[in-house]
Amino acid sequence: MALRANTRTTTLALFIAMAVALHWVESFLPSPLPFLRLGLANILTLCALYLFGGPAALVVTLSRVVIGCLMAGSLFTPAFFFALGGGLASALVMWALPKGVFSPIGVSIAGACAHMATQLLLAAFLIRHVSLLKVLPLFLLVSVITGILNGYCARLIMSVFRVRRIASVSGQPPAARVMGSSPSPADE
Repeated sequence: MALRANTRTTTLALFIAMAVALHWVESFLPSPLPFLRLGLANILTLCALYLFGGPAALVVTLSRVVIGCLMAGSLFTPAFFFALGGGLASALVMWALPKGVFSPIGVSIAGACAHMATQLLLAAFLIRHVSLLKVLPLFLLVSVITGILNGYCARLIMSVFRVRRIASVSGQPPAARVMGSSPSPADE
């Protein structure tokens, strides 16, 4: 049992470190419009969600946002609150979706759309101009594309866990969790 707890803690720490690294690297990629990013760090949130449950996904998201913004020097700036709002909305929506009905790709798409919609709503609230919401359809289309990409990448990572038989905290074999079986008590 102690080995399983150690594996869980170590894996979550690695997910957080990789999510921070991807968050930081992604900040250097050119973006055609504000808020349009690939959201690569959400791959690790999705993996944490499927392997360890919703609370672990929230820990990865919150840690990534706080550490990433701390490293970028943007803690408690508008960028921090956009990242925090979008990240929390994404993680909560992904957690709420039934994993037995939606694949990791479907869950990722829903999370990406929630992330983008939340950030645009925050921007419209701060700027106090609802016409900003006119770009929502375009941004949601980009979210679907990035959600597919990130969901596919998460499936690849989780398949490595399945092959290497890295157990989840629920005691279920990872193969059952990745393929979308019924949620464990950790997911509820």
